[in-house]
Order: sequence, then structure tokens, then C-alpha cells
Amino acid sequence: MSARGGGSKIYSLAMFVIVSAICGLFVAGMAIPYAAVVTSTLKTASDNLQNVPADLTVPQQSQGSKILLADGTTLATFFDQNRQYVTLDQISPMMQKAQMAIEDHRFLTNGAIDLQGVLRAALGNVAHGGVSAGGSTLTQQYIKQVRIQIAMDNNDQQAIAEAQSPTLGRKVLEMRYAVALERNLAKQLGSQEAAKKAILERYLNIAYYGDGAYGVQAAARHYFGVDAKDLDLAQSAMLAGLVQSPSETDPVNHPEAAIARRNVVLDTMLKWDSEDVWFEGLPQLTQQEVDAAKATPFDASKVTSNNSGCTASKYPFICQYAVNVLLSDQMKSLGTDQDARKNALYRGGLTIKTDIDPQTQDTAQTSIGKIIAPTDPVVSVAVMTDPKTGLIKAMAQSKPVMGSNNAAGETYYNYAVGTDLGGGTGFQAGSTFKAFVAAAAIDQGFIPEKTIYNAPTTKNWDGQTFKDCQGNFTLSSGSGGWTVSNTWKSGTMNMITAMAQSVNNYWVQLEQQVGICSAIKMAEATGMQLGTGGSLEDYQRIPSFTLGALNVTPLSMAQAYATFANRGVRCDPIILASVTNSQGANVAVPQANCKQVIDPVTADGVTQTLQAVLNPGGTGYASRVQGSYDQAGKTGTAGSTDTESAVWFNAYTPDLEGVAMISVDNGNDYWSNRSQTLTGLRVASGRVLQGNSTTESGGIWNSMMSAELPRIPNSANSRFQAYVPKSNTMPSNYNGLQATSGSSGGSSATSTSTASARAAYQPDDGATPAGAAVAAVNQPVAVAPDATSSATVKPAGMTAANG
Repeated sequence: MSARGGGSKIYSLAMFVIVSAICGLFVAGMAIPYAAVVTSTLKTASDNLQNVPADLTVPQQSQGSKILLADGTTLATFFDQNRQYVTLDQISPMMQKAQMAIEDHRFLTNGAIDLQGVLRAALGNVAHGGVSAGGSTLTQQYIKQVRIQIAMDNNDQQAIAEAQSPTLGRKVLEMRYAVALERNLAKQLGSQEAAKKAILERYLNIAYYGDGAYGVQAAARHYFGVDAKDLDLAQSAMLAGLVQSPSETDPVNHPEAAIARRNVVLDTMLKWDSEDVWFEGLPQLTQQEVDAAKATPFDASKVTSNNSGCTASKYPFICQYAVNVLLSDQMKSLGTDQDARKNALYRGGLTIKTDIDPQTQDTAQTSIGKIIAPTDPVVSVAVMTDPKTGLIKAMAQSKPVMGSNNAAGETYYNYAVGTDLGGGTGFQAGSTFKAFVAAAAIDQGFIPEKTIYNAPTTKNWDGQTFKDCQGNFTLSSGSGGWTVSNTWKSGTMNMITAMAQSVNNYWVQLEQQVGICSAIKMAEATGMQLGTGGSLEDYQRIPSFTLGALNVTPLSMAQAYATFANRGVRCDPIILASVTNSQGANVAVPQANCKQVIDPVTADGVTQTLQAVLNPGGTGYASRVQGSYDQAGKTGTAGSTDTESAVWFNAYTPDLEGVAMISVDNGNDYWSNRSQTLTGLRVASGRVLQGNSTTESGGIWNSMMSAELPRIPNSANSRFQAYVPKSNTMPSNYNGLQATSGSSGGSSATSTSTASARAAYQPDDGATPAGAAVAAVNQPVAVAPDATSSATVKPAGMTAANG
């Protein structure tokens, strides 16, 4: 029977009159008043038909999203329902045939309502005293699934129950909507045949196949490890059989029931094939084919997991960082608020591409693993970025597994980023901060070769005048004052030598001259960020800024040094290469927003000073990458030379920036009643750490950069722009020593007895452990003095400074 007249109330009511009449004949034999049954049935049908809209608004089917690595492999999937929508031509004809055979083998030739099936079901229902069994066409079953989906989307438990209730009212609604759907699709698509194929496609994608698999593609991948287009006879029959009772027949949890149900489907397919040619495109099944399919066991080894989210992914913290970006205000293209963006991620069928190359990421992870293990009471992080694009190329950490098993070295923190993106509170970065003081000085016209100070071995800086953003203030730290010491070199030197040897008392003098505020603004401009957020200017009265006193994130330190590598052009770190929706349309992703933030000549000058660190005699020379690469960077040590709590190595070429660090994990119980120092710590690898930024964090840096640089085309021939000062005259306020033939190059500087021998192997200088000035992170800034006056400031919460 066709659906030609099925859209009218007369047709529907007439059909129920016939069904009710048949039911009445049987009910009469059981001494139940026939008239009451007919009256009740007609009233129910009429009420339902008149109280519902003519059409059901069919929402887009929920689909899972996936994050891809640069090589196209899937990093992670996200779904409320594990579904990947596929078109009918991507579903094997055998699967289509199996599903129709067991659900509605006359689907392609019948109308939206199969009167023959309804009458047959009516007889069975009356015989068993109910109205729930059979009679539904595949279109009606699709309508049922849609109603359930709508109710689930709205979190309407009552509607979910009503959509599955064994009532005549539900059947009436499904019939009404089925008629309307087929009629409307036929108009839209041009034919009844096209409408039928569209409904079949939708049904195969919305149906639940058990064990968390929604839709035939997800089910095929989950149970058999194949795509829906490659399903064979045995596989198709098993999947088709699951839809009736998915929770009771899925082969993972109920293999025997699944096999039995599969065999029912196979027998049904053979039955219809033996009666007539009812499915075009495939030959009729033979008994031999069916018997062979029945003899096929279910291979549980092919089952793949249906995990949603980052926890089980290969790189969970890369994954979580990408997710945090997707849910942030940077991705308003996915939705106006976080709930909308989360809905798009878990239900929108997004394809999210990153440019994370597994080989590069594995290199960074392996480089850390050579020294630090997940169970060690320290944390190590390694990051590589492209200075010219902001692209994050690798982001690894010593605790690579996401989870709550602390004993096994699991964590939920991404230590490369701050608390706003799922990270920790950051780490003190030691003398890597000296680059920002250098940038401030060069930007003010100080020429590195001519900026000369006499850096004493030890100096107490209390009572000295420094500059914040408002003017001058006098440091008064109390408790013996703020005493800073050099470790490897002292005496008269210029900026290049002082950077190469990381001479603390030189850099405090230069910071005193150019102003703490100027150095902080340079750090902010290049992208450095505190782990807990907030403004760096809150620390404008902390002279130990130049020694790395603040807790910052490794990723932001990579961004900051990349800005120097890119001649003052800062690019925001980016993780997303592209995002497309389920229709293949591009969704706007955050851009690197590359822009000039400091003068290119200033950046060139900073790079010139940092090159000295990786040249012979510099503190980072032992970890220089072999080859002809131009390299610049800085070592950093938090704490003193005897109690190093963190070591850093932050360096770059024109094409690649890398940062590596190792820090005490102060949340680890190991440090209870112990001095928090890397020095003397034996780690799982058997190595005894020395708190050496050159060989430890520098070793990680060297390992990953040495592996990655040869993969970058022509990187060995990339060169830094030579620094050419805008003027050969020093600023009028320069208060250092004048350059002479002997002093401009630092040749008159005096060293400690071991300086020259140890320069290539030792970390940079540390301040004295007692009385070193670092303001506690939560301390407020003192009231700023008048720009023309000097004030006495006593920083609160002094702890050990960083060298």
C-alpha cells in the first residue's frame, strides 16, 4: 500500500477503525464489550492526531568530534554519543540489506505505514493482551529514535520514557510523523525512492548498536575494527540484530546472545531472498553462504575502545591544551559561551587538526625521559615552537600520563601552561630573566659592548635606589639586607661578557640603571606570563626580577624568547591548524596575531648578547647543538648554587625555539622535612642531579633540538640579523664605566680561580641563600613614590633569590 492518502486524518482514522474492528472480533470471544474497545481506540487515535503538529522537526544527528595530529592519525575523540555520520554510499550494501531484512524488508516498496504489518501486529497484540509488538515500518522506527534523541538533547526524562512507552498513543504519533516525513522528503529530493534512501541512511546513523556505539560507522569500528563500507555478511547480520535489544545482545558483554541474534538475522535474510528479489544490488544469498557466516566466531581482539576525551590519548596534555583553547573565548566561532562550544565539541562532528608531528613530540618526550622519570619528585617540561608562526611543535613533560595515581607519576596538570589552561602555578626561571633587562637597556640606547660595570663578587643592595613605574625608591629588605653574589666571574665587564657568564651583580646594576619597570614591560611585551595570571607590574619593586624571582610558565618563556628570535615580532602560541564542522565547512580558529612588539634592532642586540652564552666560555656552551646553526639563549638557575630548586635552558635558532626545565615538585610528599634542592638528588635513572642548568636542562634542550633542526629545510643556513646600534653614543644617563681598549670586550674582568675551567659546564650564578630578595607571589606592591622623589620600601615575604 502506498502513502498516497496517508497524510489525512481520514486515512489514519479509517485504518484504526479497521484495526479496532479486528481487535473487537477477538475481544468479543473473551466476553469483553466490543463497543467499548472501538470507542476507546477511536477516541485515543483522534485525540492524538489532533493534538500534535503535522511534521516533526528532525534535529541534526549528534556526532563525535576528533582531534588529529599532523600525520592524520587521531589523537582523541569527543562525544556524548559515539557516532560518526556516514552517507549511504559509505555503508556496505550487505549492511543495508541485513538491517531491512530484520526490521522491514518491504521498506523500499511500502508507504510510511505498512497496513499488512499493522494488521498482523494487531492480531498478535490482542492475543497477548497488549499493544506493543511489531507493525512499525523502518520510517516509524526512525521517528521513534528521533523523538528519543530530541528528549535526550533536552534532558527530558519524561519525554524519553514516553518515546519508548508501549502505548497506542505512541504508535499514532509515530505513524503521523512517518507519513509527513516521507511526503516532505519526497518533495525535497524529487522522488519516493530518494526519500526512502535518505531515511535508511539516517536510520543507520541514529540507531544504537550497544556498548556505547551509536550509528553503523561507530559500531563497525568498535566491534570489528573496519569501516561501515567494508562490513561483510556475518558482521552486517550481527550489527543489524543488535538494534532490537542493544544492551542485552552486544557481543562484547553478551557474546552468546549476540551470536544467536546474528543467526536469526541470517536466517531471515535467507528467507526473504528465497521468496523474491527484494533488494537490488546484491545476489540472493545461498544456504552455503549463510552457514559459513554462522560458523564465523566473534573476534573480541578486534574490539576497539570508545573512550571520549583526552585521558586515554597518546599525548593527553597536548590534547587537553587543544580542548581548553576550543572551549575558551578564543573560539567564539564555535559558540557564544562555553556551554555552546562544549556542545559543538561533543555533538557537532568537528574535525580538529593540529600540526603536532608525533616524531617531534616523541623526541621531546624521550629527551626528558633520559634524565627524569614520572615517579621522580621533580617536574621536567620541554617545549618547542616556531618563532615565525607561533606554532607549538612539541610540549612534553616528565609526567606524561593523565590520571590520579600519584604513586605512578600521573597528574592532571599540564606543567607547561598556567592555571587558566589547566596548568600549575609556574616555576622560577632564574637568570633567563636577564634577557629582559638586556632588552630594556638596548632599547634605551645602551650598547652591549660599551655598557661596562664593575661587578663585585658579593654586594648588599639594601639602601640602594631603584626605579619602578612611578619613580625612584630605596630598597630596604631588612633581615640582614639583600646580598647578591657571583659564582663564576667578577670584576669589570661589558654586557656580552656578563650575559655569557651570567654575572648577577652586573645585572642588578644594569637593572638599577634602566629601571625594573622597563624590564618588566619588555617581559610582558614579548609574552612572558605568570603561572597564576595577573600583571607582572605587581612586581615592579622587586629588584630580584633580573634573577628570575617570579613563577612563570614554560610555554610563555618559549614565546618570549621566540620574540627575540623573530626580531621583535611576537606570535601567540597556536595549537589548532584548522577546524571543520560536520558539513566540511571551515570554522575560524585562533591566529598567531604576529605583531612587532619591540624594535627589531633591540631584538637583534638581545640576540647578540645571548649568542655569547652558547659560544666558547659561555655557561651554555656545553649544550650547544653541533653544526653550523646560529644559536642564542640563556641558562637559568632558581635558588643558590648550593640549593638549586630549578634549572632552565632557553635558547633558539632563527627557525626553532626551545625551552627545557627541571624543578623540584613542591607538591610531592618526598620533600616533607627535606631541603627542596635538586643538588644531590638521585633520580630513577640512577643519575645524581647537580642542579646544573647546562648539562641537565641543557641536556634535554640539546637532545630535542639536535633531532628537530635537521628536519627543518635549510635551517643550517639560517642566520641571525647582525646587530647594528642606531647610535654609537651611549645614553646621557649612563653611569657605568667608560669603554677602553682593554675593558670594552671584558678582558680586564677578574674571574674566580675556577671560572675559566668551569664556564662551559657550570650553571649560571646564584645569589646568596640568606636574605635574598624575592617578594612572595601574594604580596601587594607598596605604595608608589612620587616620580621625583626617593622612597624607602621594605618588600615583604623575602625568600631565596634566583640566579
